[in-house]
Amino acid sequence: MIEARLVHAPAIAVMHHAAFPEDPWTTDTFLTLLSQPGMLGLVDERGGFLILRIVADEAEIITLGVTARRQGIGRDLMAAAIARAGERLVVKLHLEVAASNEPARRLYEGLGFAISGRRPNYYADGSDALTMTLENLRKKI
Repeated sequence: MIEARLVHAPAIAVMHHAAFPEDPWTTDTFLTLLSQPGMLGLVDERGGFLILRIVADEAEIITLGVTARRQGIGRDLMAAAIARAGERLVVKLHLEVAASNEPARRLYEGLGFAISGRRPNYYADGSDALTMTLENLRKKI
């Protein structure tokens, strides 16, 4: 697991395209994200990435993608993000997930996230997003 730098933006864009072919983000998108204050990117060489934004004592998972399924990559990326956010004194971590994405929801719930809201018609296809929150990160590390 490595912390992403600007040089990793093209590889992250390729992985994002593989993970989300219906809505791929560009290299420029990742260059912009990674150059902003408070952004933390993680790359798992097995085929995954995570981008996290930290503001004061809260953080948000911007995107998480895995290209090699069922290898624990998503869980490892989330565990690393939770640990690194906790080290930076984050106490609350937020994310959004498609309401229909059962595997991701199980992953997040298994890590202690709880549903905190719903965003109707959030995605381009009209499906809902759930907002989920993990509190007390400092106790998780």
